[in-house]
Amino acid sequence: MTAQFKHVPQPREVRSNQQVPTVRGQYHTFTPIPLMEHHTRWFDAGPVSIGVEARALGDSAENLVRGPSIHVFNARRDREYLRFDVFGKVLHYHYIHNDADANTLWGYDPDVNGPMIPWAVNALHDRLPTLLRNAGAPELATEVEQSGWDTSVLDDVARAASEALAPNEDDLMRAKEGMDWMYAWKKVHPQFNTLDEQDY
Repeated sequence: MTAQFKHVPQPREVRSNQQVPTVRGQYHTFTPIPLMEHHTRWFDAGPVSIGVEARALGDSAENLVRGPSIHVFNARRDREYLRFDVFGKVLHYHYIHNDADANTLWGYDPDVNGPMIPWAVNALHDRLPTLLRNAGAPELATEVEQSGWDTSVLDDVARAASEALAPNEDDLMRAKEGMDWMYAWKKVHPQFNTLDEQDY
């Protein structure tokens, strides 16, 4: 090869190849943090149930993040299949693979797609069976297609998710509680938030 690069960046310290969550379908061999029931509003919609969790994480006002996680479960609420995380700097969503105790994470680009909450609600409205199949739930996807589901809850889901973005007096208390919850999950599920070669 005789062509020369027009611009070569200055050498820097070599860093890990581990990816950040703005990726295209990064497979992780761990299960996301379970939702906190007492911070979750539920919307039953036939074969699925949608939970909107008002999340907060951080140990100070300077590094506090808040916002909704939108969780899609089966009607019994014992299996989660989809999660849309609308908090912090890196917006993202998950397909949760229950049989493998794993998840596939996708980054979300608001500059291309606009605000994430309306986008997530529209995706659920228009493409729920496809999303469920991607999460490894073909039977539930077929049930949704054949029996339908109550999409009228989505207005309330969007409203609850938007409310979870607003500051609250108890944000710092909830953020500490959220961090404690995350550390407790890490203690029983030590591979949480770790990556190895098969994850990316």
